[in-house]
Amino acid sequence: MRGVFWHDRRIVSQERLTRHEISWLLAQEARGAARALREGVTQLRQGPVTEPRIINEPADGPEVETTLDALDDAITMLSDLNTGTRGAKARRGRIDLAALLMDLAPNTRIAIEPGAGTEVFGDEQDLRRMLNLLVTQAGSAQIGAAEVKILRQAEWVKVSVELGPDALGAAELERRWLSRMATRHGGWVELEGGTQSIFLPADGASDQREVVELRKELVEAQQQGEAYARELASVLTAGDIRTEPPPSIAPRGGAQRFEALQSTALGMQRALKGLVEGLRADASLASAELGETSSLAQSLSKRAAAAAEVSLDLALAADCPFDEPKSEVSLPNLLRTAVGDAEQRAARHGISVELKAPAELRLSSRPKTLSVLVRAMLHHALSATPRGGNVTVCAYAVEAGILLSTQDGGPSVPEASRADVLRNRADPSAFGRPTGVALLIAEAAAETLDATLELRDGPDGQAEVWTLLGRGLGRGR
Repeated sequence: MRGVFWHDRRIVSQERLTRHEISWLLAQEARGAARALREGVTQLRQGPVTEPRIINEPADGPEVETTLDALDDAITMLSDLNTGTRGAKARRGRIDLAALLMDLAPNTRIAIEPGAGTEVFGDEQDLRRMLNLLVTQAGSAQIGAAEVKILRQAEWVKVSVELGPDALGAAELERRWLSRMATRHGGWVELEGGTQSIFLPADGASDQREVVELRKELVEAQQQGEAYARELASVLTAGDIRTEPPPSIAPRGGAQRFEALQSTALGMQRALKGLVEGLRADASLASAELGETSSLAQSLSKRAAAAAEVSLDLALAADCPFDEPKSEVSLPNLLRTAVGDAEQRAARHGISVELKAPAELRLSSRPKTLSVLVRAMLHHALSATPRGGNVTVCAYAVEAGILLSTQDGGPSVPEASRADVLRNRADPSAFGRPTGVALLIAEAAAETLDATLELRDGPDGQAEVWTLLGRGLGRGR
């Protein structure tokens, strides 16, 4: 929708470019010509070294660069003089071109789209002079009042007039001046057929574009949030995922595998026993001769402690009997004993251990094998947790049996690699998990108790090792 507004207060000025404006235009064009001339002279002086260069200018004549410097100084002074003679300082800021045009040329017909936004940022005096010259060109080429169209095109405000077939000869100079002024304000002048248009950047266009983009991002974020909420609601509707047992898998001969692991652990523990004792003796000797604060004594003590921990992990499987009968076991008592035995190891690493279990929870199982499972899970959690972290041991009853888990402060293992890490087919250190045999022993012990050990992410995103124990565990060997 366009509207044509009439306003009759005064007649638009018919003046052309002033001397100051013409001199400013010539100064700008002279500056551009001098710059191009300087670049041309520089290229001639830096011509190919393979071609002979003949210089015909007298040896005592003035240098071309000196002449160009003088020309630049004169042009700069001329521009400064024209800038200083503009009179009182005009208002600079957000200017509405439609309102300025109605005040400048009240008898001009103005075609405008209401609400389109015709504000630009610039100097009011410069914009007034540009519109005045534009309307003057249109008025001199038409019979009657001139018509000016002001449109908003995306981020630009377009002001156009019809020049008609009989344009004045001086219009070329005026168009050059308009082009220079439009460029000065970040726009350009376009002449298409008999229509001359000025394009100027609309004020606040970039801010509006940013607002539109932010609104799009907000809508996308809301849509993603709704999708997440629907997915979470479906999971919660299905029930507590922590009470679900791990997926059933085919039997893997757990008894035979645990027996083979026990034999291997027993042989390695015997070979490692002498190495641990030797490291402890070397550490004591270094402390006595060099002092406990010496780097060698401290290094040997740390190595002896690490070797002792490996030997203790192997002892979990090596000391477990091969033909243990089933009996009734109080799981909370067994957990408290395991946590108490691991207190010294946890204190050495600066880790706190928390036990979450009911006061009484009984099941039928092999006590020593179950103790191996709990201690191996706890030792693995201690090795995975950094100094100052926390390990949580949990046990509680669910419909399918008893859920036993340890939560540590180490990184989680991607789901696709969890089975390989459990079976030691992949290097655990590649995922930030500890190396050693504790997790392997725990997995084999759970298997021989007809359970399955799993890695997963805990309720707060922490790494968790868990298994589901039946209340009537065990099978004959």
